[in-house]
Amino acid sequence: MASIEDVLSTLDPPLKHECVVDNGCLHLTLTDPAVPATVERSLDKAELRDNVTFQVVLLYAVNELRGLGSHVPLAVLPAIDPPDGLEWQVE
Repeated sequence: MASIEDVLSTLDPPLKHECVVDNGCLHLTLTDPAVPATVERSLDKAELRDNVTFQVVLLYAVNELRGLGSHVPLAVLPAIDPPDGLEWQVE
């Protein structure tokens, strides 16, 4: 599996991305500077543990950008490894 950064870098170009881990959540911003358009998503630990959920959330975010005029390809991205900075133990 790949890291989140590796997976998101497959969208660049045309998309730029920013990932911030805060309070056990991943805050993701995707931007198409050519449009310009930006979408944001927040994923909690459970959503990040489930690769299918992560892929669907990312697919919907890309589709939203396409609705705003982006020409980024709409494709299911590879599975991810859990990101650093989050606790993965079941609470």
